[in-house]
Amino acid sequence: MIGQTLDRYRIESKLGEGGMGVVYKARDTHLDRSVALKVLPQEKVSDPERKQRFVQEAKAASALNHPNIVTVHDIRTHAGVDFIVMEYAGGRTLDHLIPAKGLGIGQSLRFGVQIADALASAHAAGIIHRDVKPSNIIVTDTGDRVKVLDFGLAKLFDSADRAAEARTQTTPLTGVGMVVGTAAYMSPEQAEGREVDARSDIFSFGVLLYEMVTGHRPFAGESNLAVLAKILNEDPTPPSALVPLVSPDVERAILRCLRKDPARRYQTMADLKVALEDLATDSAAGLTAQTPAVQASRRWRWALAASVLIVMVIAYAGWRASPSQESVTPMRALPLASLSGVTRSPSFSPDGNQVAFAWTGSDGNNPDVYVQQIGAGAPLRLTTNAGNDYSPMWSPDGRWIAFLRGEGEGRQHELRLVPPLGGPERKLTEIQPRGFLRAVTLAWCPDSTCVVVTDSIGDGQPDALFAVLLDTGERRQLTQPQDPVFADSDPAISPDGKWLAFRREVAPFTGELMLLPLGRELTTAGEPRPLTPNELPAYAPRWTPDSAEILFSAKGALWRLGISGEGTPERLPFVGEDGATPILSNPQAGRRSRLAYVRIYTDANIWRIDTPAPGAPASSPPRVAISSTRRDAIAMIAPDGHQVAFTSMRSGENEIWRSDVSGAGAVQLTSMAANPGWPVWSPTGDQIAFHSNPDGNGDVILVPAEGGKPRNLTAHPATDVFPTFSGDGRWVYFSSSRSGQSMIWKIPVSGGAAVRVSAGLGMMAIESPDGAYLYYTESTNSNSPAPLLRMPVAGGPAIKITDGVNSTSFDVVDGGIYYLERVAGDSRLQYFDLASRKTITVAASLGNVDFGLDASPDGRTILFTRVDSSVNDLMLVENFQ
Repeated sequence: MIGQTLDRYRIESKLGEGGMGVVYKARDTHLDRSVALKVLPQEKVSDPERKQRFVQEAKAASALNHPNIVTVHDIRTHAGVDFIVMEYAGGRTLDHLIPAKGLGIGQSLRFGVQIADALASAHAAGIIHRDVKPSNIIVTDTGDRVKVLDFGLAKLFDSADRAAEARTQTTPLTGVGMVVGTAAYMSPEQAEGREVDARSDIFSFGVLLYEMVTGHRPFAGESNLAVLAKILNEDPTPPSALVPLVSPDVERAILRCLRKDPARRYQTMADLKVALEDLATDSAAGLTAQTPAVQASRRWRWALAASVLIVMVIAYAGWRASPSQESVTPMRALPLASLSGVTRSPSFSPDGNQVAFAWTGSDGNNPDVYVQQIGAGAPLRLTTNAGNDYSPMWSPDGRWIAFLRGEGEGRQHELRLVPPLGGPERKLTEIQPRGFLRAVTLAWCPDSTCVVVTDSIGDGQPDALFAVLLDTGERRQLTQPQDPVFADSDPAISPDGKWLAFRREVAPFTGELMLLPLGRELTTAGEPRPLTPNELPAYAPRWTPDSAEILFSAKGALWRLGISGEGTPERLPFVGEDGATPILSNPQAGRRSRLAYVRIYTDANIWRIDTPAPGAPASSPPRVAISSTRRDAIAMIAPDGHQVAFTSMRSGENEIWRSDVSGAGAVQLTSMAANPGWPVWSPTGDQIAFHSNPDGNGDVILVPAEGGKPRNLTAHPATDVFPTFSGDGRWVYFSSSRSGQSMIWKIPVSGGAAVRVSAGLGMMAIESPDGAYLYYTESTNSNSPAPLLRMPVAGGPAIKITDGVNSTSFDVVDGGIYYLERVAGDSRLQYFDLASRKTITVAASLGNVDFGLDASPDGRTILFTRVDSSVNDLMLVENFQ
């Protein structure tokens, strides 16, 4: 089939073959990317009922987007050939890489943790692999990451069918064939054809881990029948008998996976993953216990060690005294304070023994500033105001904790000081950044005489960074952003006072870290230069104590970067997953710096509300429409009412996806790694518009609904966001900063000059179904209540329709406006009836809603985004290196 084309996929080479089909490397001619095609055996999909079961399983598997799982993109049939489109992951499978003596304990545990994490994610979604074995594990070309293949595909082969085939097969284990390999990795219950659950995968994983560690399968025989007999009746040889270096702890973990009775194994893959992580950490640190055989074989070395003890003590003392030496012990993050509610913005005291942070309290209602002594007691509450107290930052001299206080988004916020042990507060100044507030962090001058904060330069101007002097309250502007810059935020001054690192935001949620040289008395000594690339949306830079590097958060992880101008950002090893707002303490005598950060993970999904008629109360409670283990959000329904475009993190990057309304048949449409968002359909359903930042600023992009090369429609240095189509499909409306502040513009779909539409502020515009009016929100904030205005499409003055409409979470249907409203920590779906000018509550108690709202063409189905679960922990890393 090499050289042929299946649908839109041009086959380039053969990657492998097995009982579940032949795998080819192919080129997606629409998206111009490499994919893997698995062509299924005709005999396995000829039975319609069996094929339907397989399709349902594969659809569920397509939602398993995990760094260690090969993603299923699509299921296709072309010219009578059934095939699956998958992520192409370059590398080799484990069955070609495990040497005769095993991979080594450390490597086996590192791979084992990744595989267990992938399986745990699948099990949490209700999917059992059923065919865990080395040939289904790819080690990528980098050599440090593994990916699990064929999730959901194993169900095409019923357990009983495979077990019966294995029992009657007489091919020796050394022969080539999928059934041979599968038999060796079956659980006892699977071999007997009984019903299996997630614990069957745990047994198969134990076989795999045994083989990685020892180089041998635990159950061997001259035929499959002999192998299955041993799986059912015999215990494996202890791994330490084959590899003496295997510790008792590692051996116990492997053998527990291989117990015949599922009730005596690990009961969840998640628990097994945690156990392996601990073993991997101990192994890397040399802490795992040695077997008696190894202890005996090394007794003679103690005599040799004693003979050079004095030399070693002297060398060790020198090593401890040298700050340039690095410990080989992996860093490990532990909860600093196990608190319910939301914690944010940790900041160390000068001696590194206390941490200030913002916390909503156990009831989760009101953020205040707290101080926690590391390793002792409950946190001390410093503020009790009913407002939102956030972003605390400890002064270098230890006298003050600066923080911000605000009553809500888009209002004035106060910069205040409070003593670290509590006491009277002091108000320094008021700030009011425009748009979506990004002043999430503060910075102190090294001499503790000023605080740096984000504030507005003036109406229609980007937000800049200002230094506020403590003694006089005087404000000095430090950065000079120009359009199309949206805001300068997240300041951090180096401990030596020579540099200001900050985030320059060129559109909402889009920006890069900058570095500005400083002179004496906080004067600028040059122009800022970029530190991070546009495709890495970096936040919250913080300096190392030696002023040589910065730490920051990006893409759900913590990173580090030297400021010398050489090198690229590197993710922190071992720690920082789902990390945000890192902070380092000053090193103390005999102790390295401590690292604190907030571990934040949210699972957002797309929910559905159905009504009997537009604006009528919901006919049933809201239900999940589209979900995965990653963030799915901002769903927009196609004109035919059957398809949905949405954003998703399921491929590891935030991209545009398309599926049917139930979420089935999801297809990735973009591969930009440039944070695309807000996908909307053209009236004919053949194109999708969205905004993204391929050139560093916000632009409106078009992509064919069936997939293809994206086309930049606006290509302007201003910030162009939140697109929508006109009813006739000739124009795209969008919000743009090209006139100095966010206003509504429109541009021909075919390309050409953009035309300003609104006379004043405008965040998002939607044309009425009859094409007569344009409705838009008058706001500079993309996620706050705003007035809703209406103006004739043909031109004319705008009038206010109502207040309190979320600026980017509303939709216009015949006769009214749907919009989301947040009230007292909850949300509800409202409908404003244009005829009666009355507001109707369609559905209440929606929970923690996020951006985006869309109604079907008939106004009876509404999709919205909700954050369904979140993790929020304050983490501490000792001896950061």
